[in-house]
Amino acid sequence: MSHTGGELERRPETVPAPYLQGQRSGEIVRVVDWPEFAAWARGRGVPIGGLILIAAQLVWKSVFLSHYYFWQDDFHFLELAREHSFTWSYLTYVGAGHLTPGDYAIFWAVARTSPYNWGFAAGITVVMLAAAGVAALRLMRTLFGDRPAILVPLAIYLLTPLTMPDIRWWSSGMESLPLQIATFMALNAQVHYVRTRRFWHAIAATAWVLVGLVFFEKGVALPLLLLAVTSAFLMEGNWGKAIWRSLQAFWREWVMQVVVVAAWLALLVYSLHTSSTQPGTPGSAGGVVTFIVKLVKDTFVPGAIGGPWQWLPSGDSEFAYSAPPSALAWLALIVAALVIAVSIWHRRYAWRAWAILAGWVAAADIAPVLLGRISELGPSVLGLETRYVADAAPILAICVGLAFWPVTGQADRTRRRTTVPGADQFWRMVAAGLVGAFVIGSVWSVQAFQADTTSAPVRLYMANAQAALAEAPAGTVIEDGAVPPTLMTGLFGAYYVRASNVLGVLGQAAHPAGVRWTEQPAGTIDHLMVFGSDGRLHEASVWGKPSVPRRGCQAVRHGRAVVRFTAATWSSTRVLRVAYLAATAVGGQDVTVSYGASSQQLTLRAGLHSAWFIERGSTTSVTFSGPAMRGLCVGSMAAGVIVPAASGTVIPVAF
Repeated sequence: MSHTGGELERRPETVPAPYLQGQRSGEIVRVVDWPEFAAWARGRGVPIGGLILIAAQLVWKSVFLSHYYFWQDDFHFLELAREHSFTWSYLTYVGAGHLTPGDYAIFWAVARTSPYNWGFAAGITVVMLAAAGVAALRLMRTLFGDRPAILVPLAIYLLTPLTMPDIRWWSSGMESLPLQIATFMALNAQVHYVRTRRFWHAIAATAWVLVGLVFFEKGVALPLLLLAVTSAFLMEGNWGKAIWRSLQAFWREWVMQVVVVAAWLALLVYSLHTSSTQPGTPGSAGGVVTFIVKLVKDTFVPGAIGGPWQWLPSGDSEFAYSAPPSALAWLALIVAALVIAVSIWHRRYAWRAWAILAGWVAAADIAPVLLGRISELGPSVLGLETRYVADAAPILAICVGLAFWPVTGQADRTRRRTTVPGADQFWRMVAAGLVGAFVIGSVWSVQAFQADTTSAPVRLYMANAQAALAEAPAGTVIEDGAVPPTLMTGLFGAYYVRASNVLGVLGQAAHPAGVRWTEQPAGTIDHLMVFGSDGRLHEASVWGKPSVPRRGCQAVRHGRAVVRFTAATWSSTRVLRVAYLAATAVGGQDVTVSYGASSQQLTLRAGLHSAWFIERGSTTSVTFSGPAMRGLCVGSMAAGVIVPAASGTVIPVAF
């Protein structure tokens, strides 16, 4: 550097590309050297293109998630998290055959930071989607290098409709997405281990196997996947012999992974005593065949090529099952068969990739259902659930790449068959057409799923319930009935579907003074409230048999009054409601209320009130007796079940 005219000269050639430095009013100005930047970007076109694909799918899936809300298991797991401390017994609780401490840790954190905040929960899903996408791109580059073709399997993974119902159901996505991340990362570490023989890569691969297990027991299949890919595509020669050589060459890694999986299986078996679902037999051969055919023909294969294009909504329209038109389902099988045939004709080892894919679907997706749930829910419905094969999406993408492109560092001439001159251009055009059809089909299928499903009723219920609990006067008594089945079905048990368990956290947050919940209303309770199907609080009424209408009070003879019903009450009666007027003189005194063979005591309160009794069975009348009858006027009554009243107080008020 030299001084000229009192100013300091800076030489542009010393500045790192793609920037140039200059001086303006004593400040350093950075100007992008666009030709240099363009050259830099061209050299990194594939990873940049992959990141653009990942970013685009994140936007797409974020918009998709914005249409939904918590559902079924989501509420149940958040309830469990609120009820338990962060202990080992909580983390290893097995509720329905699943040992998923990683998921329970997430549920616990969400339940205590922002319960029922769908934006927060969906944000966790999006972060996992981003991590899975980056992990997929990293593995594709590790396996195949920076060839533009790797964007094809990456796009298949990012866009396949197989994963969309899975992320719509938040708790299901929390199981599957970490396993997908672990799949990509474990295989990436395995490839580096085989290439470098550095043992810390083997440790990393085993650690990722453990991560997969912590979130989903399907992770037990990961070591088999690593062994299969290692022997089939990272080693030369006969596959059977390559498997043996792989076991010998990397025995320390396999021992580590066997120990991890064995310990995990032992913990699972030990923890199954708390599970509502126990391993069992698959049932009839016909049911097994039905499940496998539906899962493969109507769910996995159509989803792998952009289907199913058409869905079967659940009864509450919160979810939908794969239901491709019959003609398109068979067309999907034909297209898949042609793709497999072309890959085998083109590359010697391609069949190994498809064998690995089939093995994963059989071991990780079919076998667990046959052993655990098929006898519980039936093969026809289970075979149409795409979430059971969502974890196969990474395997599909990996195997497509392995079937069509050489692994970096392998001698391609030993694996590529002789092709007809000029055929490559033709197959590139065919591949471009198939990829285009896949993208269009995927967008169509996801839009169809979104059109057939909605979380609007659940969103409305929860919003109204939160407002109702905030506006209800302190001390309001609420009948603790079951929430609507659109939130949680009775399969979770009567305890977990109670409104106090599902909605109690909303009341604690919005109404510090609190309300009082009662599962069995008894005694004098004025203005008992109950949640309606829309999430608003309504005055409680009784649907059943009313008393015979009359003017004035019931006649009292010898200290007894008999009130008759218009007809015998139902055998399914659960509650009796009595309106009464008590004089000041008898306030605090008891009367005996006899319903059929049962008798209960009612402590009177002076004035006009309502009394509630838990009753069972059928009767034609109710008898009131006791010295206090001289100051008691019994009005109308009804026996049956509690329902929201058609009139009266409603919180919040509808506009």
